[in-house]
Amino acid sequence: MLTKKIQLLSIICCFSFPTRAQLFEVSNAPVFQKADGSIYSLALAGGLNQVQFSNYDFNNDGRQDLFAFDKSGDKVLIFLAEVKGGGQGYRYAPEYEEYFPKGKQFMRLADYDNDGKADLWMYSGTDVHIYKNTSTTELSLTDMGAQVTQDNVSPDAAGNYTTRRFTHVFGCQPAIVDLDGDTDLDFITNLNINGSNLIYIRSNSVETGLHLSDLSFETPDKCFGGIDEKNGDLTINSPCFYYESYKKKHAASKTLLFFDNDGDGDMDLFYGSSEIETNPLYFFHNNRVELNHYKDTFTVMDTNYFSHAIERQIPVAPNMSYVDINHDGVLDLILSTNENDKTSYPIKERDNVLLFINRGTTDNPDFVFQQNDFLVGEMLDFGSHTAPTFGDLDGDGDMDLILATNGDHFTTLDTSDRLIYFENIGSKTNPVFKLIDEDYLGLSSLFYRGLRPTLADLNGTNKLDLFLGKKDGTIAHYSNTGTASAPSFTLQTENFSNIQNSGNAAPCFYDLNKDGKLDLLVGAYKGNIAYYENSGTASVPLFILKDEDFGDIKVNELILSGFIKPDGSLGDTLLPAPFGNAAPQIIKWRENSIGISVGTHEGKVRIFEIADDLTTTFAEVKDYMQHEFTSNKYIKDWGQVSIPAAADLDGDGISDLLIGNSRGGVSYLKGNKKELNSVRKTAVSQKTFVLAPNPAQSSFIIYTNLNKPFEYTVYSVTGKIVAQGAAASGVSIELNNSLSEGVYIVQIENGTNFYSPQRMIISK
Repeated sequence: MLTKKIQLLSIICCFSFPTRAQLFEVSNAPVFQKADGSIYSLALAGGLNQVQFSNYDFNNDGRQDLFAFDKSGDKVLIFLAEVKGGGQGYRYAPEYEEYFPKGKQFMRLADYDNDGKADLWMYSGTDVHIYKNTSTTELSLTDMGAQVTQDNVSPDAAGNYTTRRFTHVFGCQPAIVDLDGDTDLDFITNLNINGSNLIYIRSNSVETGLHLSDLSFETPDKCFGGIDEKNGDLTINSPCFYYESYKKKHAASKTLLFFDNDGDGDMDLFYGSSEIETNPLYFFHNNRVELNHYKDTFTVMDTNYFSHAIERQIPVAPNMSYVDINHDGVLDLILSTNENDKTSYPIKERDNVLLFINRGTTDNPDFVFQQNDFLVGEMLDFGSHTAPTFGDLDGDGDMDLILATNGDHFTTLDTSDRLIYFENIGSKTNPVFKLIDEDYLGLSSLFYRGLRPTLADLNGTNKLDLFLGKKDGTIAHYSNTGTASAPSFTLQTENFSNIQNSGNAAPCFYDLNKDGKLDLLVGAYKGNIAYYENSGTASVPLFILKDEDFGDIKVNELILSGFIKPDGSLGDTLLPAPFGNAAPQIIKWRENSIGISVGTHEGKVRIFEIADDLTTTFAEVKDYMQHEFTSNKYIKDWGQVSIPAAADLDGDGISDLLIGNSRGGVSYLKGNKKELNSVRKTAVSQKTFVLAPNPAQSSFIIYTNLNKPFEYTVYSVTGKIVAQGAAASGVSIELNNSLSEGVYIVQIENGTNFYSPQRMIISK
């Protein structure tokens, strides 16, 4: 019902008014194959590092979808559950992400008012907030404000028990659960200071006669369960001093998951810790049905809940999610990474999402290990920090792909970046990128850090050389000593043109002054872009710094900073961060004009017009995307440290963007040919339909904006009709079993309404 309501609203709101088509739109068009030829079904979802999950049925199809929040870059991701070839699977659905506010550390969905709609609990960076799910015709979240609790344990200096804001310590993961069985949701968190005590923030809405929607909390215990630590190990029956102190003695992470492990009606506990790497997860058995907070709760501590073979795969202080994965109504278990202190711990960034299917019941589970790469194994994710670049490396006229990555910190400690090579085995207008080499050129042995690659022919030989921007601000140059179709790269210098910037050099070549020679732009850690003009010849380039702040572009995020007022009091203001990590790419768009897209530390890709006068300030193009459901304009947040690569991948003469990020994945923006003022007669005339599942096996479903029948036609890439018929939105369409694996085009018609064709992959 939620999806139908959203669609209906978009039709009503979008009927006959002026609009402007978006310049870029999120797309899953490019096909990516693994080395064995199978398809990455979630290739462009952007990767997962430190992820936590919640359930919610976003499209009201009766299946529990997944709301994911990744601490790495504070990124929300939505995965819709669907049937795939008779089994269960998930489709990445970025169109829902813009409804959610920006959170930090944790974002969980849990229904506090029992209205059947999961509400959002999150940390804003300063306070714990609850957003009530007020959805009617459209997904809507209403901020209920920073949450407070009546402290019934620690009086102030005057002996009064006061109201305080919720406790949340940076780096920890709280539990949101009905701990005392009174139907309202409680909040339990860890101090992460002076030991490992738990603070129990209890909802007392029921006890005080309030409605569940009336938020009210009290704190009856700051040593819940008698848990503490000694010499880095957790203990039970520990002494309690009933006070809060926020002087950190260490930076360890602590994570919590309460669940009934034995069906006796009380809540047992998984407690994740990064104190001892060989013991990342403790199990505490609750042997008391009644809730007598301190000490009279946990009677047994088990450090071997899982087998040693499984325990070795569990990251330190794991994020723990109790969610229904296989749609059987029973909650399953996911363990992922929560710790991100890379100076103290080796952090798992591959094989870091462990799925345990529950073969028992939610209140008496039997966890059976399934895989350590749930969802992320279907993404282009090789660890963390992804920087892509395109180039025709095999001389066949289409664009191949190179990805730079840190790799898995658990193995590399971020000291040996590598290149991943994907060959385009499709065409210049229908690319199919196949994984060829996970350590292209063997660069991991050279211990590069922070690589940002680009390819360019600087000397007119029609052979692409390789240039590697590095963390130290220099650029390495590898000359192609092979041929245009069989490149062989040889190191020429680790400091190309003696360029040295503030760090994280991001090179980009383009003939900016239109003199027939490639000039050079270099993005930097400080958020600026330097322009080096090629004052040499077509065969012997010479780069001279012309402008250290090209276009006056600064991509530094505004952050809240404190200052002292003239009267001596403290104030807050927004100031640019000292870093921006600018990563420039020239794009062709708007009737053959050029612009510049710039990746940023904050995770957005910002776009600027390039003026004819290269010495002037360039205007930024605001809100160049348009939301699929609401038609609101926006710029998408891809997660921290976005790094774009530009190429025309569909042959329309307009640049498309592949965008890397700090989570280790990539996302894709399709460039649209024109940005035109127009009048929409119906929402469908400007919208696409949705195919699911995609890739498909034996059947697929078409979702449209109108509840009317339509005619569909499926074409091969050569234009041959392979299937056609009539259907309705949301109705399964069977595929001919004789269809081979590959890429197909689906077109639908509904009277006078026009739908853009969609690509569908068939994978058997």
